[in-house]
Amino acid sequence: MTTPMQASKWLQLQVLLDTSEMEDLLSQLGDFDMFITGSATKKGGEKLERKTFLEIYSSYIESLKEGCLPESALYRSVFSAAFSVVSNHFFVLPHDEEKQLLRISKPVIQMQSHRMGYSPFDRKFRSMIFGNDCIEWGIQFSYPQLYQDPETKIIEKIGAAFPNSALFHTLRQWCRRHTLPTPFVVDQVRINVPIRLGKKCFSWINRHPQLVEKNMTVRGLRED
Repeated sequence: MTTPMQASKWLQLQVLLDTSEMEDLLSQLGDFDMFITGSATKKGGEKLERKTFLEIYSSYIESLKEGCLPESALYRSVFSAAFSVVSNHFFVLPHDEEKQLLRISKPVIQMQSHRMGYSPFDRKFRSMIFGNDCIEWGIQFSYPQLYQDPETKIIEKIGAAFPNSALFHTLRQWCRRHTLPTPFVVDQVRINVPIRLGKKCFSWINRHPQLVEKNMTVRGLRED
């Protein structure tokens, strides 16, 4: 049996994008595939089509624009997919007679549904906090910096020679150009948060139902 990946020192990027921005990002990443790793799939059905992902992501964003909370069951497994330019960084485990589980064996870009919490005690926003009081905020992309070879047990620094390093570099560069740290306003106090927001989201983000509920806003893109 192939050994699951052992990796550490993850670079993480949390971002909420408009649908058109997500579509542009995937286009700019070039030739890669998306793989479903967070849930069982039909045998041979581990690849996620970009069109399918974008349809589900669009539904998620449209719900937020309409002031409604997206139904997590509709997007949770899709938002846990992995990006890779090669298919041999995964291995398959049988689940039952008809289904399988895909596991990661070598460094790929991993997605997770991103949620964040706010603490009024220290006025800080924190990523990947779970609970009924947390705010849905797009996706977290993660890529490790250290990796243990399963055969030699040698810990390697993940550099340019690894197939998905260039892919993650392109993703980070795109986000630097097309997104901004989020300028929240809480109790009339501006709090700049490194969690990113797509520039095209500023026109509708204050309709986000959880921001409305918490009486929080995001300062407009053109404001000082």
